[in-house]
Amino acid sequence: MEQLKNQLTEAYKEHGDAIFRYCFFRISDREKALDFVSETFIRMWKYILDGNDIKNTKTFLYTVARNIIIDEYRKKNTISLDQLIDAGIEPYVEIENPMYDSLDYSRVMECINKLPENYSSIIIMRYVNDLSIKEIADTLKESENVISVRIHRGLAKIRELILIK
Repeated sequence: MEQLKNQLTEAYKEHGDAIFRYCFFRISDREKALDFVSETFIRMWKYILDGNDIKNTKTFLYTVARNIIIDEYRKKNTISLDQLIDAGIEPYVEIENPMYDSLDYSRVMECINKLPENYSSIIIMRYVNDLSIKEIADTLKESENVISVRIHRGLAKIRELILIK
């Protein structure tokens, strides 16, 4: 049991912040992102307690976090960013990193949010969480070639959306 506890603690130290960033960029809600991180590690704990072996902890955690986010989107009726803006509500994401002050963060995130899920999640995994193409492919159970093509197409769509504005 002590070895299991150490394994979970090490996984949290090594991947906790990255999983939080992934969740936060997907849902733009700090409190929910924290809840999702907790739920991710609870599910890891239960998975190991059930006698299962985790070959790649990082891939496992991203897969679980992604599934939690998908479940959340399925539970509720989502309102598009365009609908919120039309209703006079301007979405706000608090970022404490001064690097983002010089970037047009909201414009890029708006473009990413307009992408289909299969592109936006991969773009976030690659450029926000700095996962390799192989790690993304393992997480999504797709080939590396498919992931590379989706990244390329997703970036092309973002460029299109930015030029349209």
